[in-house]
Amino acid sequence: MAGMTAPYVAAQWPDRIAAAILIGPVYPSKEVVPVFEKRIEAVEKDGMDAMANTVPYSAVGSKAQPIHHAFIREVLLAQNPAGYISMCRVIANAWQTPPDYAKVKCPVLIIAGDEDKSAPVAMSKKIMEELGTEEKRLIVLENCGHWMCTEQGDVTGQKILEFFKSVQ
Repeated sequence: MAGMTAPYVAAQWPDRIAAAILIGPVYPSKEVVPVFEKRIEAVEKDGMDAMANTVPYSAVGSKAQPIHHAFIREVLLAQNPAGYISMCRVIANAWQTPPDYAKVKCPVLIIAGDEDKSAPVAMSKKIMEELGTEEKRLIVLENCGHWMCTEQGDVTGQKILEFFKSVQ
């Protein structure tokens, strides 16, 4: 969701944002609506168990380890179902009022996973095309799904630090 929130804030208040990092951003579109409606329905029916029993295995890349699955499962189980449902609704409806990416003028780094099914690389590329800034970078992590900070935390952290150092 931050992949939509950060560009929105950067477009609305450019004087307040020095740079933005979007990790696995979902591009607001009608195509994602059914995915998030299905998640809402599942959580309303079975609580966060519905997500905890599927997402740790379906939303990661081929190199994810059992510890990654366990961590993601625990993160999901710790979430309030109403909050998760609300987040899904916001993402599902974001296509109606998407960020004005063209107005984003600060440096932007997008980190995507080449095996991300939740936010495929094509979404990141679409955001890149629409960004108004000249200083933008897309890094695609190999064998990585949607949970970059968990699956490849060291690499993700390194890329973030390199970006911050380059824009200071």
